[in-house]
Amino acid sequence: MSEKNLPIKLVLQKTSDTQKNQGGGGTKYFCEVTKELQDVMTEKFEGVLSYYESVFQESELIPAVGKITVRPEAIAKSHKPNDFCRNCPIIGSEDLGEIYIKVSKKGIEDTLKLIQNPPSERFRANMTAITDIEPITANERISHDLSSISSEGYFDLVRNKIKIKLFDFDDDFDNIQLTEYVLRKIDEIGLSGRLELITYGEKIKFIKVEVQSYDDIVRLAGINGVKSIDFFQEYSLPLTNYTNIGLKMLLDSGETDSNVTIGIIDGGISDDNSFLKSYVVAREEYVAKEYQNHSHATFIASTIQFGNELNGLETAEKHRFSFVDVVAIPNGDSTVGPIDSIGEEELMEIIEAVMEKHAATTKIWNLSLGIENKVCTGSMSDLGIFLDYIQDKYQVQIFVSSGNINTLPLREWPPQTSLGERDRIISPADSVRAITVGSVALYDSADSIVKTMQPSPFSRRGPGANYIVKPDVVDYGGNLSRTLHIDGLGMKGLDICGNIIEGNGTSYSTPRAVQKFASIYDEMAEKDILLAKAMLIHSARMNSRDLLEQNQDNIKYYGFGMPSISAQDILQCSEDEVTLVFRQKVTQGSHLEMYDFPYPESLIRGGKYFGEIGMTLAYNPILDERYGKEYCRTNIDVSFGVYRISNNGKPKFSGCVPLESTWDEKFEKARVENGFKWSPIKSYYRKISKGIQIGDGWKIRIDMNPRNEITVQAQEFVLIITIKGPEGVDIYSEVINGLRERGYVTNNLETRQQIRQRQ
Repeated sequence: MSEKNLPIKLVLQKTSDTQKNQGGGGTKYFCEVTKELQDVMTEKFEGVLSYYESVFQESELIPAVGKITVRPEAIAKSHKPNDFCRNCPIIGSEDLGEIYIKVSKKGIEDTLKLIQNPPSERFRANMTAITDIEPITANERISHDLSSISSEGYFDLVRNKIKIKLFDFDDDFDNIQLTEYVLRKIDEIGLSGRLELITYGEKIKFIKVEVQSYDDIVRLAGINGVKSIDFFQEYSLPLTNYTNIGLKMLLDSGETDSNVTIGIIDGGISDDNSFLKSYVVAREEYVAKEYQNHSHATFIASTIQFGNELNGLETAEKHRFSFVDVVAIPNGDSTVGPIDSIGEEELMEIIEAVMEKHAATTKIWNLSLGIENKVCTGSMSDLGIFLDYIQDKYQVQIFVSSGNINTLPLREWPPQTSLGERDRIISPADSVRAITVGSVALYDSADSIVKTMQPSPFSRRGPGANYIVKPDVVDYGGNLSRTLHIDGLGMKGLDICGNIIEGNGTSYSTPRAVQKFASIYDEMAEKDILLAKAMLIHSARMNSRDLLEQNQDNIKYYGFGMPSISAQDILQCSEDEVTLVFRQKVTQGSHLEMYDFPYPESLIRGGKYFGEIGMTLAYNPILDERYGKEYCRTNIDVSFGVYRISNNGKPKFSGCVPLESTWDEKFEKARVENGFKWSPIKSYYRKISKGIQIGDGWKIRIDMNPRNEITVQAQEFVLIITIKGPEGVDIYSEVINGLRERGYVTNNLETRQQIRQRQ
C-alpha cells in the first residue's frame, strides 16, 4: 500500500462556477377540472367548516387546522397546492403527501368561492393534485405509545407527565390566540392546577400536564389546536453486563498536547480511576450522590482515551483529550444501589444549561442513551429535534448511539425477516445534525451470534426519520455468544477503579467514533466541524465501498461504514489517489458548474475512463419541525460525470457518480426513500471497471433546492472527491497540476502533523 504523506487539497470557488438556473416547468394537471371535481372539493371544505363550527362561533380569531392529501405523483414540491391554499395557508405536514393548512371561517368561505370560479391556471392545476380535505380529529392526536400504555394497564406510570404539543402557525398573533384558547379549555376540563409551559428556542414548545385518567387524555385530544399528546420519557443508566478479565496494562495517563475537550453527558466518570482522573477538567453534577453510578461513563471515557490500546488496535497516533464530565443520568441498576430516573424535559434543560456554559470551548459531545419504546418509524422524535436545535444554536457536534435491542430474539446475520421494524433506531438517534453510531463485532467465535465485522446482534438499524441514513457510521461495540454471554467477545474498557473489563453495546461503539472525529478535528490546523464530519463519513464510505456495493440494504445496518482508525490516514493522500475538498456555498436560483475537471490521463485506456471515484457531500439543511417527514427544508444534490459537446455547440451531461437515473417527478417518494434526496449527507462510490466512453471532459454540478418556496440566501456545503488509481501510478500530481493549469486556486488542508514536520 502506498504511503499516505501528501496533503489533501482545498479547491477554492471561482466566480465563473456560479450559473443562473433556467426557468422551471409549466403548470401540470393530474386530471380534468370538472363540475363534479368542484362539487366534491366544495363538499369536503364545507365538512371542515362544519367540524369546527363551535370553535369559530366562540371566536373567528382562533385558527384551526385542516389536512390536505395530494396524489402520490404530486408530492414533488413543484406540484404543492400553494395557490389553492392562498386563503388557507400551508402550516406544516406529517407524512409525505399530507399537508396541514390553517383554516378559519373566512378562509374557508373565500376558498369555496374560488373553487367554483378558479382565479388562475395554477389554481385549477392545484385542484387536480388534491385527493382529500378533512379536519384533524381527536383520535389521530393521541400517540400510539400513550394508547398502548393505557391498554396494557400502565397508564398510572405516565399520567403526571403528559406532553401536549400545539400546532405552530408561524404567526405570533395566531399562536398566542391558540395557546390562550387551549389553556382555557384545559382549565374548563379541570386540569389547569398541574400545568407547566416548557419552551426551548423559538420552535420547541410543550405543555406538561397531570391527568387523572385516560378519559382526560380523550378530552384533551378533542381540543382544537392540539397537535399531539404523548408523555415525557424517563431515563436511567442502562443495566450493564461487564466481565472482569483480570488483565493489567500500563496506560499512558500523562499530559496531552491536544487542545480538544470532549463532553460526556452520562452518569459521571469515576474519581477512583487514576488513568482518567487527570483528564477531567470540569464536572457538572445534576444527580444526587446516592443515585450516581459511574460505571457506564467511565467505560465510555476509557474507550475514547485508551480504547485502541485496550483492544489491540494500536496506531502511531495517541490523542489524549480533556473531558467535561456531566453527571446527568441516574443509576438504573438496583444491584449497584438506589435507582432513580430523569425526565426527558429535565434532560433537555440540563443539556441546554451545560451547552450555555461549555460550548464555547467544548465542541464534541458523547450522548450514549436512547428511549427503548421510541422506535423510529416516521417523523422526528422530540428529543432528536431538540438535539438539532442545540447543535445549531451552540455550533457543536453531538454523537449518539443507535440504541440496543434489549429483548429477544437478537438479530443474526444475514438478518431474519421476522424482526420487522423492532430493530429500528430509537430516539434520539434520529437527530439529523448528530452523528449516530451503530456497532459491529470485533471478535467472533464458533459460538458467537455474528462474525467479525458483521453488525452486532444488538445494534439497531436504520433508516432514520425522513429515510435519512442512520446510523451514519459504525464501529466496534462487541458481540455475544448464542448463550447470550460476552465470553471474550466484548470490547475492553476500564471500570471505576481502573481494572480492565469487557462490555458491549452501541454505548461503546459511539465513543470509538467520537475518538476518531476528535482526532480529525484535533489534527486540523483550522477547526471546522462540518468538514471533520464530512471527512469521517467519507473515510467510512471509502473503507466500506465493497461491502455497501454488495447489497443496497447493508446501508441500513452499517450506515456509510467504519472510518479509518488513523486521522492521518483520513487527512492525507498517497500518490495513487487524490482527495479534493470543496468548502463552498451555493445560492438560491443558481447552481455551480465546474467544467473540464482534470481527470487523470493515466486512467484513460482505449478511449475509456477507468478508476475508482468516491464522493461525499455534507451540509446543514434548514430544519422545520412543523413539517414531519419534510423536516429538512433544503436539498443539495451533486453530480460528477462526463459531458460531450453536441452539434449545436451545447454540452450534454451524463452523471456518472451517482449514476444518472431516469427518475420521473411522480417518483418523488422513491427518490426520498432510496436516493438520498433531502438528506444532509450523501456519499457515493463507483468503481469504473468496464470503462466510461471518453467525452469532452468531466464536470461537477451542484444544485440547491428549497422546499415550498422558502427563501434561502445561501447554503454552505462540503464536497469531498477521491479518485483512486492502480498502486504506483501518480494520479495525484496529474490532477493537482491539471487544476492549476485550468486556473483553479488550491490550498493544502493543513494538519498539525504537517506543521510539526516543517518545524
